[in-house]
Amino acid sequence: MKGLNFIYFLTSSGFFIGIIYSIIKNLNFFDFLFATFLITAVFFIIAQGSVAFFIKFLDIKNIVYFDKKAIDEILNIQINELEKNENFIYENYQFIRQIEKEEMEIIKKKKNE
Repeated sequence: MKGLNFIYFLTSSGFFIGIIYSIIKNLNFFDFLFATFLITAVFFIIAQGSVAFFIKFLDIKNIVYFDKKAIDEILNIQINELEKNENFIYENYQFIRQIEKEEMEIIKKKKNE
């Protein structure tokens, strides 16, 4: 998860927790706003501190980067294989449909005789 996404998540969580707290405590309007703002601010500060410490102690040597070109090539090969399988299944489906149609015509001819 990116640092900004974590900050956004924790801040919005703090906002909703602040609203729930204010509703449960049955506060008047200004106390409601103040408590919600205060709890949101506390969650925001906690998120900022968490991300700052995470980045400070993050060892960049251990980060693994994926080779996008190699992954794209593998995915393209898999997509081509899936398309081949789909075409094979579709051809078999058409063949079975044709046989069923011929069987129905034979059955209709037998009934008419």
